[in-house]
Amino acid sequence: MNNISSAGLELENVLVTSPPLHQSWDAVQKQKLNTAPDPNAQTALYVTETKHSNTTIISFLTSPVTLQDQQAMISSLTLRDKKFPLFEFLCTKYNTSFTVNDLAIKFFALNYDNLNLDLLRTKLVESSKSNSLVLVTGQSFGGAVATLFTLWLLESLDLSKVKRPLCIAFGSPLIGDKQFGQCVLQFPLWSSCFLNVASIDDPVLQFFLTASQASGYKPFGTFLLCSSSGGSCFEDPDAILQLLVETSSRCAQNPGLNSGIQLFDYGKILNDLKTKALSRDVFELVEEDRVPLKAGIKTQLAAILGVLSSQSLQQQQPNIEFESLMKKMVTHERKLAMQKMKVYSSSLKLNEIEKYMAYMEWYKEESKDMGIGYYDRYKNLRYASDLNAKEYKKRLSNYWEDTVAEAESKPQKEGAAMPAPFLFAGTNYRKMIEPLCIAEYYKKGGKDYIEERPRHFVLLEQWYNEEEENKRGEWEERENPQLRGASKPNSKAKNVPPNLNDDSCFWAHVEEALIWCNEQLGMIFS
Repeated sequence: MNNISSAGLELENVLVTSPPLHQSWDAVQKQKLNTAPDPNAQTALYVTETKHSNTTIISFLTSPVTLQDQQAMISSLTLRDKKFPLFEFLCTKYNTSFTVNDLAIKFFALNYDNLNLDLLRTKLVESSKSNSLVLVTGQSFGGAVATLFTLWLLESLDLSKVKRPLCIAFGSPLIGDKQFGQCVLQFPLWSSCFLNVASIDDPVLQFFLTASQASGYKPFGTFLLCSSSGGSCFEDPDAILQLLVETSSRCAQNPGLNSGIQLFDYGKILNDLKTKALSRDVFELVEEDRVPLKAGIKTQLAAILGVLSSQSLQQQQPNIEFESLMKKMVTHERKLAMQKMKVYSSSLKLNEIEKYMAYMEWYKEESKDMGIGYYDRYKNLRYASDLNAKEYKKRLSNYWEDTVAEAESKPQKEGAAMPAPFLFAGTNYRKMIEPLCIAEYYKKGGKDYIEERPRHFVLLEQWYNEEEENKRGEWEERENPQLRGASKPNSKAKNVPPNLNDDSCFWAHVEEALIWCNEQLGMIFS
């Protein structure tokens, strides 16, 4: 459990010594110095492009904003009604809507045409194809717009072929609710593209507090929560929100709350953190704090707040209920540990599934040795081993029905619906088990299996065909470079005889033909 602290601290050390973080902040600072905001424009957005060798940095700057300007949220359903559905792709079958910060959306929407963001996105897509690193950054509401822009950019990219862009937001307000975060997290490759740098001395944290309590905002992505004393990284949204709320009292009543909030200087903090990381500063806990889980959490808090013992934390940070925060964090980390155990149990279940598939392979081979097709053998159920096959088929079907339903609930914009190994295993399952489902269906008197075909078989076949089509298209592009980027509506290979084993519904066609023949014979002899 001690890895809870070490992972966050190690990631912080890596980040604060990496060039992209400092390059992003430098781009933000230069943009501020070189941009003269229009005093009459309340929601103006400015975009600057900076080049660093093989890195392209896009920085966003907004007209001055006060924390009192807006904390309102707007639903994706309302945006769709207003003919601004640019983020509809985030919705899923089970997450049909979400809410986002209204002011961040206004900055993005009102400047969409003026800044020609479509053209900018096209340029960045081309940059990513040339293996160039793309950084998108901004501070305060500029960071919020950078986050929205990055999501919009990711939707255009084939992440199997190009580098992912990285969004680094400094002191950005939270921009979405729990559903919004869940929508983003449905894209496994996307959620790692967002880094939020937030100092506990930045007055924007007061916005985190009031907004999260009043309107249900929820963080997502990785947060580097820091001060001039140190920092640590967190990825769990509940833990991040707890820390933001508890530490926000550090900057309560700060005069910056009533003025533009893009002025907080992260440069000094980043340089201090880099110096500490390079000099390998280490915290030493007192003996009574060395219980692994508690020690891990306390080490992270010590890094952020710059003090060590519970007593000194309470004395130096009188507004922070340290013991209460510790209890919340310990409870939360134990809850996360239980969730990880569930994931581990799922992997064990997958091993069991592989055993069932091995048994069904044996069942098929044994049927062949007996001189009977495994389809007919299963349909008749004359042997004790047939009952075992029936039980294993049921367990396999339950597993894949749940797995396909989970995959279907995720947005389908990020390549294949399933990782290749799962799709391969699902295809083997479909070809092996669907004939047995057909046998059961017609034995019970069914008339049209294709019409009533279980949905998980339909989707497994659809996803498999899409994956094969993508592979075929990539092969044709390699063999014929002139086809690259061209529309290929008829790119499927022609004159290739189908393999009957590839059609898991073959026996359904046979059964339907038999039913038709029997009906015709009945008409003749009636």
